[in-house]
Amino acid sequence: MGPPGEGGRSLVASSGRTARLWRRLFVGRNPLSRPGDRLEARLLVSFLLLALFAIPVVASLGSETYASRLAVAEQEAESKHRATAVLLADAPVSMTTGEMENVRVLARWERPGGGEQVGEVSTYRGTTRGTEIPVWLDDDGELTSPPITRAGAATDAVSVAISAWLGVVALCGLVFLAVRGVLSRLRAAQWAREWARVEREWSRR
Repeated sequence: MGPPGEGGRSLVASSGRTARLWRRLFVGRNPLSRPGDRLEARLLVSFLLLALFAIPVVASLGSETYASRLAVAEQEAESKHRATAVLLADAPVSMTTGEMENVRVLARWERPGGGEQVGEVSTYRGTTRGTEIPVWLDDDGELTSPPITRAGAATDAVSVAISAWLGVVALCGLVFLAVRGVLSRLRAAQWAREWARVEREWSRR
């Protein structure tokens, strides 16, 4: 348990941050607010709304991606075949710096239409001759990548949707920071002019 009053201080700090954010978003008719402050507030609100409105758009994009990837998965399920390759040699054991843990070793497997084929398959170091390695083949009996699964299609769709939404948020953030930087320089220049005017008035007294 923390020291007495720690929870209260945290609540006050959180309330203070919320109040500052509220004042930044809704400048309103504050007499101390300047046109640049109101422009910055409107821009921030606009970008927040844009980020919210982008959610259903990227969700639709993710849905379309899932449908297209699912179609590819169904096509690959028919054109790719699972098979077993048998190693014809022992995989090397030693590994020098910079080498991969997986190596390619000569193996033999049966083609989908009949007959055998020999080629290199990827396996772990130290795998012995005669070990069976699961592989995927195309209609010609050549090694190929595993087919896309429904889970893989869903993962791709989610990745596309999240990436698109983060891209929108990042773009809005960059534009807001750029505009805020310009407004900050304009405000600083305005302050300098006002101080110069005040100094001239004081020097006349």
